[in-house]
Amino acid sequence: MRTNISIDEAHGYGADEPVPDKLRGHDAAVAAYDTAHGYEGGIDALAKRMGHNVNTLTHKVNLRNTTHHLTVRDAIEMQWQSRDYRILHAMADELGYVCVRATPVHSDDDPVDTLMRMQMAFADYVQALGEAWTRRQGGVSRNQMRKAEHHAAEAAASMGHALAMLRDMMREEPKA
Repeated sequence: MRTNISIDEAHGYGADEPVPDKLRGHDAAVAAYDTAHGYEGGIDALAKRMGHNVNTLTHKVNLRNTTHHLTVRDAIEMQWQSRDYRILHAMADELGYVCVRATPVHSDDDPVDTLMRMQMAFADYVQALGEAWTRRQGGVSRNQMRKAEHHAAEAAASMGHALAMLRDMMREEPKA
C-alpha cells in the first residue's frame, strides 16, 4: 500500500531550504499593466470609466513606479469595468490556483435535471479533449486548449451546482 502526501511549497520547506524552481505564469503586475493599456480606447478611457485620474492610474500600473500602488479595490474595479480578468487569473496562477467562472444554476432544484446537466457538461469536456488529442497536427492549438479549458470550467461549475443543491436538501441536525 502506497501513501501520497502533498504539502504546498510555503509549508513544505524549512527556512534554510531553497524552494524548488517553478515556472511562473503571467505576473499580476504585468497583467494590470496589460489590462489598463489593452483596454479599447486605452488607459485614458479606462480611467474615465473607473472615475480615476488617468495620470494616477498610469502611475499605479507602471511596472517601474515605486510610489504609487494598485490597490485590491482598484484591481477589482479595473477588471469589472474592462471585463478583462487577466489580473485575477495571474494572481491565482502565482499562488498555484486556477479560477473557474461561476455560472447560474438552471435546474430549479430538480435533482434529475441537475444530474443531466452535469453529465452533459462532462460530455462536452470529454469531447473537447478528444478533439484536441485526435486533431493535433504538430501539437494542440490555442483554440483547442481554450475550448477544453472552457468545458472543464463548465463541468466543474455544474458539479458545484449539484453539491450546492444537495447541501440545500440536507436535513436539520437533531437537537440534543
